[in-house]
Amino acid sequence: MFKHKQKLRETKFYSTLLIGLLLLMYASAQAQTLSLNQCVDTALLYNRNIKLAQQDALIAGEKNLEAKSTLLPKLTGFADYRYYTDLPYQIMPQEAFGGPAGTYKEIQFGVPQNLSANLQLAMPLFNPSALSAIKSTRIANELSEIQKKKTDEDVVMEVSNAYYNAQVLLNQLAFMDSNIINTNKLVQTTTLLYQQQLAKGTDVDRLKLQLEQVTTQRSTVLSQHQQVLNALKFLMGKPISDSITVLINETSIAGKDLQPRTTTDILLIDKKMEFSQSELSGLKNSRLPSLNAYGVYGTNGFGTTGTNSFFNFHPIGYVGAQISVPLFNGMVTRHKIDGKKIEVNKTIIQKEIATEKANLDLVNAEMQLNIANTTIATVNTQIELAKKIYNNTVLQNQQGIANITDLLLADNSLREAQQNYIVALINLRRAELEYKKVTGNLITNRK
Repeated sequence: MFKHKQKLRETKFYSTLLIGLLLLMYASAQAQTLSLNQCVDTALLYNRNIKLAQQDALIAGEKNLEAKSTLLPKLTGFADYRYYTDLPYQIMPQEAFGGPAGTYKEIQFGVPQNLSANLQLAMPLFNPSALSAIKSTRIANELSEIQKKKTDEDVVMEVSNAYYNAQVLLNQLAFMDSNIINTNKLVQTTTLLYQQQLAKGTDVDRLKLQLEQVTTQRSTVLSQHQQVLNALKFLMGKPISDSITVLINETSIAGKDLQPRTTTDILLIDKKMEFSQSELSGLKNSRLPSLNAYGVYGTNGFGTTGTNSFFNFHPIGYVGAQISVPLFNGMVTRHKIDGKKIEVNKTIIQKEIATEKANLDLVNAEMQLNIANTTIATVNTQIELAKKIYNNTVLQNQQGIANITDLLLADNSLREAQQNYIVALINLRRAELEYKKVTGNLITNRK
């Protein structure tokens, strides 16, 4: 009775495992298999952070156009209606009307109703502040483009890391599937030997325990793999409901043939320095006078109420020029200039730090890439050797030469070699990404 229940449990366990494998195979068949380049290209189109950066670039472009518009002519229309309840007084000399010299009389001039409707055209002739603003906003527009490129690189890094994590977990699942198949064969073989009294019952139990442990670990890794795929879809701007998978073997993306370029961090600092210098120049130019020409044309209407009411219009027009000279504003401009000079010096120091760090990062990245390439080749050799030892131990166990302890040791060695490969693969992918980043080729040379 006990053996019958045990057999039922085993049948249920293997059926569940088989169903899980079939479901995974079906899901993989239905999923869209994407390469790293396809994932990156999709993210560069639909990632929401990139879309935000694009909006920032558009805003900067509009600000530059806004600054340029300050130099265009301005046409203004205005009207003014006044009804005087008390007409304004003027002081007139009485001598003009035959009175004594040196005496004056208050007299009210005009009519109660006044209406003016005019057009004014203003044309800036020289405006140093506007010219400086145009230059600064142009540099700000260029700065936003570099910041967009920086966002693109960040997204490429995030997508690549997610892709490689999914790829590593997929390799780990492949190893586990192979281990499950091998362990399952050993369980069946050892069970037959036990039935023939050529193996111990504890040997069968130890193998079954190992099989259950690997199967449980596989379920955990499979869940992690799906979580990473969901994160990848989010970075790509795809719906989480979409079904995708990654290539289990993606070719190397970096090599020593990449030509070093100026990194985005250095470009950002250079452009920020240029922007600060432009603002400094604008503050200095704000001390210069500005000159505007203008012209007014319209009509003035005058009228009165009562029995003899009337309302007559008369044309008016004139042209003129206006110069504005800043004389003293309480030392505000001077302190702004001094503060901007400090900001420029601060940016210079930041560039020195960034340049030294870029050189250091390049040396470290080359070193890490060399180590990672050497390590991945070494662990590949170790896996092949571990497989050979495992297969020979299985054969010796079947011949009665090796016991179950030797078999488990060989299996553990194989799994350790597989784990070393996973770690080496992670290090290689990270080293490749870092090398492309520090050489400025993260986007320009995507392979």
